[in-house]
Amino acid sequence: MELSCPPARRPMMEAPAVFWLAAAGLILLSALGSAALGSGRIGEFVYLFLTHGALYGAAVWWMIRNAESAPPVWLILLVAVVLRAISLNSPLALSTDAYRYVWDGRLMWEGISPYVFVPADERLSHLRDAAIYPFINQKERAVTIYPPAAQLVFMAGVWLSDGIAGMRAVMCLSEAVIVVALLGWLRASRLPPSRILIYAWHPLPIWELTSQAHLDAAALAFLALAIWAAACHRQGWSGAALAAAGLVKVLPLALLPALWRRGDWRMPVALVMTALILYAPHVTVAGAGVAGYLGQHLDNEGYVAGWGFHVVWLLRDFALADPSGWHYAIAAATVLAGAGLWVLLTQRSDGLRPHALLLLGTLIVTLPSPHYPWYFALLTILVVRAPHPAVVALSVLCVCLYLPRHPDGLTWTHVYALVYGLPLVILVASLAWHERRRFALWLLR
Repeated sequence: MELSCPPARRPMMEAPAVFWLAAAGLILLSALGSAALGSGRIGEFVYLFLTHGALYGAAVWWMIRNAESAPPVWLILLVAVVLRAISLNSPLALSTDAYRYVWDGRLMWEGISPYVFVPADERLSHLRDAAIYPFINQKERAVTIYPPAAQLVFMAGVWLSDGIAGMRAVMCLSEAVIVVALLGWLRASRLPPSRILIYAWHPLPIWELTSQAHLDAAALAFLALAIWAAACHRQGWSGAALAAAGLVKVLPLALLPALWRRGDWRMPVALVMTALILYAPHVTVAGAGVAGYLGQHLDNEGYVAGWGFHVVWLLRDFALADPSGWHYAIAAATVLAGAGLWVLLTQRSDGLRPHALLLLGTLIVTLPSPHYPWYFALLTILVVRAPHPAVVALSVLCVCLYLPRHPDGLTWTHVYALVYGLPLVILVASLAWHERRRFALWLLR
């Protein structure tokens, strides 16, 4: 009788050389990026971010093509933790939003509605300090813009630590929830867990969610939970999580048609009930003021005048047309609603369609023409399941929105063309490559 030896166990630290090279490169780029932010060199930071994105893209391409050789998930996540630890050494050089988060959290703990008083109101003077108050954006004229679930997140951050460290901690915890939910989604989809690298090594969450402590981390945590629940046919839980995501930041609500199984009313009922429960305490105090500073913010960003939308800006800049902001908003809403209806009517009975999620996610991110890179973080969780190269490129190139603009140099025209134009070229090229055989057969007919 011939004895067979059991297969040798894979060493815990075993990983291909390409993994260690990519990890070392990303760690070095993160250290350089942290130093650039620390000294206020934003342009240099953008170029380092783009280099990180290029190396990250190569790592994703290799990992997808060599899933059987991928390193253990814990090793991928260890590198992700190191990258985030480095980014935490950076100051809040890209945004002052986190200061408002801390202020709102303080008000909530004091039982004061952030929808009623501007920070500069003298009745709130006892809450001012030198570390937070001076850096609050528009403190003399703007009440909060953030929805009710976001206020609960801010309360959690202040409870952990009354300052920026607390907000960074709660956003890091949110990222941990994102990772767990994405791993659950991958498992439900029977895909290798190593795909978590697509999120964990992406430069956008590292810098915007961890380093700059943007609340999008919490919104994406709830959204990832909603997607995982929907993938496991838990429609009620999915609706509740989606409502929470939308009441941290409204964009995730656009994914409802891809998550809802028609005929199952648990999701819409759970969504509406959760929204009512979260809004009720604030409506009783602030009434219609729960909309906060949203209207004035849209005006400040140029959306009412039209120039804030990239399509309107480009049409006007090249003297092709002069649509109003309202005309574009109606057209964009029509496109988004049409896409949502198509997704809803063509849904399958065998579960979620990742590319339908990606379609709606890309539309809700691009059509409103956000002026800040962190809005694109929504895409970083969707590409884990559907890593389309054009969407990955869009989620990296959005950092170019930080490039300094000047009438005699770089303008919004150049930035919009770079951020939106290059991904469009990649999209068309990828579709053409995908359809190359059909096209060749058509030519030979």
